[in-house]
Amino acid sequence: MPPIKRSIRFALLLSVFLLPVAHLKVVIFGIPFYSVELPIVVALFAYGWGWRKKIFLPRGVSVRDPFFLGIALFVSGALLSFFANPFSLTGLGMLKTWFAFPLVWVWLWIETDPDSPNTEYALLWWLGSIALGSFASMTYFFRGALSYDGRLMGWYTSPNYLAFFLAPGILLAYSFCFHPLFSKKKIFRYVFFAVLLLLAVTVFFTHSYGVWSGIVLAGLFILFFDKTVALSWHKKVFAIILLGVLCGIFIFFESGSEKWQALTSFQERSSFSSRIMIWQAAIKIIGEHFFLGIGIGRFQEVYLSYQQYFPPYLEWAVPQPHNVYLALWLQTGLVGLAGFVFLVSAWIARMMAIVSSRSSGAAQSTAVLLIALLILTLVTGITDTPFFKTDLAYMFWYCIAFGIGFLNRQKSARDCNKGASIKS
Repeated sequence: MPPIKRSIRFALLLSVFLLPVAHLKVVIFGIPFYSVELPIVVALFAYGWGWRKKIFLPRGVSVRDPFFLGIALFVSGALLSFFANPFSLTGLGMLKTWFAFPLVWVWLWIETDPDSPNTEYALLWWLGSIALGSFASMTYFFRGALSYDGRLMGWYTSPNYLAFFLAPGILLAYSFCFHPLFSKKKIFRYVFFAVLLLLAVTVFFTHSYGVWSGIVLAGLFILFFDKTVALSWHKKVFAIILLGVLCGIFIFFESGSEKWQALTSFQERSSFSSRIMIWQAAIKIIGEHFFLGIGIGRFQEVYLSYQQYFPPYLEWAVPQPHNVYLALWLQTGLVGLAGFVFLVSAWIARMMAIVSSRSSGAAQSTAVLLIALLILTLVTGITDTPFFKTDLAYMFWYCIAFGIGFLNRQKSARDCNKGASIKS
């Protein structure tokens, strides 16, 4: 592989590694750049130099390609919603951070033509970044630096945000414990298991129920579809029963916590009642901005203007509507939401085709892991918004990029095998 491709890939992986400090930024010529964006700028300049030296050749993109169509609709919806509503520099910055730079990352990653080991190597970088973030977060726990209700939040503004960041690491560590690439060396299993325990403990102390639910469902997907997890159906059923028992024990001990009482209480000002009211307000806003939405980053402003319809407001500081699908509809319009659904559906369908094919065990395991990572986002998105934040937006786009790059190499391998069989 040409050195320039290795340099680009290293810069992109450095961006992944900087996820725990994605909130840090510098201002250059009056333009704010987040820490995860600076390596992308370097990679983009390196790509430009490689293109000038004809190391990279222009690739034709078919408008019929489902990934291109889905991304185009998603981004177009965000742009339409932004320009159809009152202009703001904050919204423009959010477009840059949540769409422009992540898509440059996606494009550059695909341009380096990554093979399966490259994808797995990148996932290991991601896991390393999360593990370091988990270790750093636990120092807050031992110092007693917790939220007002006793939840671990580290340097994040919310325990849920910390949980969103850490949750993919549990799936990554669990999957790599059984991955064919590491199954022959027990030392790797011990390391991944230790990381898994660290992450599980850290996520537990966030007391983020939505993230816990997402991890369980995504983990069950890995358990039943990853053929490298050599468990019989009897053992898998036993694992589900054991999981149910553990959930029961958890509910028993958690039922006395302030968070649990706030969630399950049906009082007027309970946590659950507040969330229902926020969803009702979001649905009413959608009803009046059905096609174009309200624009990127404007939910807090518009939400407050609807206070008259829901007296008294139970929550005032609500930057997002606690549901990623409502948030997408509101901030990217119907076009953007359709693009998101189309992109995710096509991506999952193509990845499931690899899972059910006769591909190698390592390829199938990687496909299952990538699908589980996206399932995690989709499930937690029912009760929260794991996208409209710098690190969370990148994590979604990483899944898409790794999957597309992985699928491209699988297709190339199949085409080569067909060509070889025809010649023979």
